[in-house]
Amino acid sequence: MAIMDTGCRALLINGGGGAGKTAVGQAIGRILTDRMLPTAVIDLDALAQYGPAPAHQRGFHDRLKVRNLKAVWATYRAAGARFVLVSGVIETAELREGYTASLTGCDVQMVRLERARVEYDGHAAVEDFTVVNDRKLPKVANEILEIAGWPTS
Repeated sequence: MAIMDTGCRALLINGGGGAGKTAVGQAIGRILTDRMLPTAVIDLDALAQYGPAPAHQRGFHDRLKVRNLKAVWATYRAAGARFVLVSGVIETAELREGYTASLTGCDVQMVRLERARVEYDGHAAVEDFTVVNDRKLPKVANEILEIAGWPTS
């Protein structure tokens, strides 16, 4: 999959609960850092561990994740990161756009990670591609890197 080269690449790792988003993001991060590529790994859930949400503010935690991602990414980018892996549930095109805007200066792709033997649920596709998480993490991680067109060697 060809993308523009802005000097920095982001991969949004989407999927339902228990799909392995965080574990696969960490596995991809290990692969890239082992290749001496400056990489940040961010779990969206960790960016909104705040409560209680203000009353009558639907989507509060999603907006908080978007704002915090922008701040955390700016810090990682200033430290020299060129790759960023962001794992979390991203259910709408609006959320994808918010996360993409937060990743300033990055070419952003999104993968949907599916649990093994799960039927496609018919959701509105916001991902660029889907990978089934039915093998050892390094194999799933390398498949995602290959499809995304990221460094594989």
